[in-house]
Amino acid sequence: MLGLAAAAVPIVLHFLSRREPKKVVFPSLRFLTQHYETNRSRLKIRRWWLLALRIAAIAAVAFALARPVIHQSLSLTWVTIGLVAAAGLGMLVLAGIAIARGFSPPLRYALTSIAVLTLLSAIVWGGVTYATGPRPTTDSASPVAMAIVIDNSATASWQTNSDDRMQRIESLAEWIVARVPRSSRIAVIDRSTSPASFALDSASALSQIEQIEPLSVTQPITSRIAAAIGLVQSSDLAARAVIVISDLSESTWQQAIDDASTRQLLETEPTVNLTLVDLGDFAGTNRFVSSLQVSDLTPPAATPVSVSARVGIAGDVNENGQSITAELEMYDTNPALPVIRDGKIQRPELRSVDRTSVRLSGSGTAEVLLTVPPMQVGTHHGQIRLIGDDSIALDNVRYFSIEVLPSSPVLIVSDSEEEARVLGQSITAPLAIDDPNAEYRVESIRYQDFAVVRLADFDAVMLLDPPNRALQDPQLAQYIGRGGGVFVSLGPAAETTSEASPTWPKLVRRWRVPEPGTFLQPLNQSHPLLAPLSNIAGGVPWNQFRIAQYWQVETRTQDKVKLRRLAQFAGTEHASIVEVANEDAETSRRVVMMTTPLPALANATRRWNELFSGTDAWPAFLLVRELADYLTERSAGLRDTLVGQPHTITLTSSDASAAASGIPVVTASSSTKEADSQTAAAKPAGERLTRRYQLYPPGDTSSIPIDIDIDSQRFTMTNINSPGTYWVRGPGLNTGFSANIADNATRLARIDPESLVNSLGSEHVQLVTDREEIDLRGDQDSQRVSLHSPAMLLALVVFLLEQILGNRFYRKRDSARSSTKQASTAAGATA
Repeated sequence: MLGLAAAAVPIVLHFLSRREPKKVVFPSLRFLTQHYETNRSRLKIRRWWLLALRIAAIAAVAFALARPVIHQSLSLTWVTIGLVAAAGLGMLVLAGIAIARGFSPPLRYALTSIAVLTLLSAIVWGGVTYATGPRPTTDSASPVAMAIVIDNSATASWQTNSDDRMQRIESLAEWIVARVPRSSRIAVIDRSTSPASFALDSASALSQIEQIEPLSVTQPITSRIAAAIGLVQSSDLAARAVIVISDLSESTWQQAIDDASTRQLLETEPTVNLTLVDLGDFAGTNRFVSSLQVSDLTPPAATPVSVSARVGIAGDVNENGQSITAELEMYDTNPALPVIRDGKIQRPELRSVDRTSVRLSGSGTAEVLLTVPPMQVGTHHGQIRLIGDDSIALDNVRYFSIEVLPSSPVLIVSDSEEEARVLGQSITAPLAIDDPNAEYRVESIRYQDFAVVRLADFDAVMLLDPPNRALQDPQLAQYIGRGGGVFVSLGPAAETTSEASPTWPKLVRRWRVPEPGTFLQPLNQSHPLLAPLSNIAGGVPWNQFRIAQYWQVETRTQDKVKLRRLAQFAGTEHASIVEVANEDAETSRRVVMMTTPLPALANATRRWNELFSGTDAWPAFLLVRELADYLTERSAGLRDTLVGQPHTITLTSSDASAAASGIPVVTASSSTKEADSQTAAAKPAGERLTRRYQLYPPGDTSSIPIDIDIDSQRFTMTNINSPGTYWVRGPGLNTGFSANIADNATRLARIDPESLVNSLGSEHVQLVTDREEIDLRGDQDSQRVSLHSPAMLLALVVFLLEQILGNRFYRKRDSARSSTKQASTAAGATA
């Protein structure tokens, strides 16, 4: 309204400038009077058009600043009205030209009449449409139930000199809250696990927005949108809207494209408007380091460990390339740390132990290899960090933990010294069997001494080509019942059995495979035994190592014995590697049976397979190494995990590593276990005795107490929401683990906006890139079309026309004055 009032300024200036010319009787200039009268009518026409254009320019600017809107259903009607009005203005221009040029009166009257009638028709039609048609809502209309879903995933931490994503998100969310009616119900929903609920008022909503930060662990965007839709649908307000603010990263929205649940939810009643606000592309580059590959997470003492990773650059990469420096840092071994001092966690000092640099010529990745120095027995934590600042800091660091364990005693039982030696050397490689720093302490005996050996002194027992009497030994059954690890490779010494025993499956028959034989075919590659082999690039060429003979075992579930087939022989349904479990057992069992001999190097077993006798028999070598790790549970306590996933710590004899630091190991020593058993036996009925441990998470937050039953040998930690190093300390325990974000969490690839909208496939979905396009009303029956941009264009056109006409008008007037002055001078000279 103030802008329209400013349109009176040109009118005032026009009347102030209307000065009547002075009449001077000068006989010598009377011949100019006729010329003056002829041009005065044209001058009036030009003055009035100039005045009209100036008024229209100011009015058009005021109209644009008012941000007019029309109802979506009347878009075509208003476009037609605009065309009729434009035609009327055109006819009015023609009428003005006819009057200025002195055309015949009938033509001037006809053009003027048509112009006036056309303009009146447009005005009447527009008035009727405005009075009878649906009215578009404005920001000050009825309240709305609105949920603002903020995509605060890892990519929201993008920050450059020109783009701070998190600040933009907060600013946009605050702008939305400030422009909805005060009586509206507003909910602020991020991608955490917090329940969706309406804020008490606008101030509370603004406070929630200020507290939102980028998260390493996020809930699926579809579940958060579903929670938002369900919340606003539960409101009794008629207008409902959900606004999602996101950068449309592929890691976030790919699931939404594949999932049809959001589309179905949008079609339910009452309907809800879904507006997707696209924050745009990432302008800049981001350096990152991918998941680490540690050569040995449980290495022997005093042995260096290599750590490899791939580093890369994404985004607008300079063609000249960029150098990336990766630094390997390790925490000092300090049994007294971490502790809480002055309300903060004090951790061991972090020291740099290795550094390397690579240069990338463009976008892509390169491998870096760093080395951890030899370590003593215990848990060691480290990280690989990229030197320098970056757009996203979360993916510049990768954390890892290494557990240096004491040597695990392993017993190999075989009547072939050669097979026992080869298998033992495969387990302790690259060190010799008798090396004190080897991961395993291997002892070998024959089956004639098997009945007198003390199996409880070993973490694992490996039976090569055992006779049936060895499998039925009561001491072996007791060892398995206490949770010992046992590996059995069947060979010619075994015999057919009539039925399954409480420990072993039934041996059906001995198979001889005709040429060219068969080979191992893994089935359950997610099993801890086979998972490391499945991650080998290019796969394992098992088909190059033929198998000519094997035992067929009954794999159907027995009364007590449950078999899990881990691998089979190609072309058959016969199991080659099975895991034997007992559902009645109180402790976990690690019993693995292979139905063909391993390593099959003796005279009696050489013709059964080529697993170790074939050329470059590295697959069988790796299989033996993984068997040893699995049976002794050296791999059970792997210290690396992903954020958002639970992590389990097993309290076994491996925790004796703390003894090297001078801390008594309660869970590792037999005296401690006996003390725990006596305490548990003496506790009153119904009373729960626990041990307390302390978890020190990343950051400066306080430690988290963890209470577990005194009889429990493991505990699981959840709510691992931040990447970093986690320390766990307690009675005789000083260990920990590392957590990292997923590799794709900070990738800059974006989803195609059109594909996303098409996948949602609902008329209630709108994709916008500018805050002015956001529908803040949420009423599907009052969709608005903004005329802000067309109005600004109209103001610009009117202003340009005013400039053109004004320049022509004043130029001609100046020329006329110059001509009159010259004529007066000439007349005076004549006189």
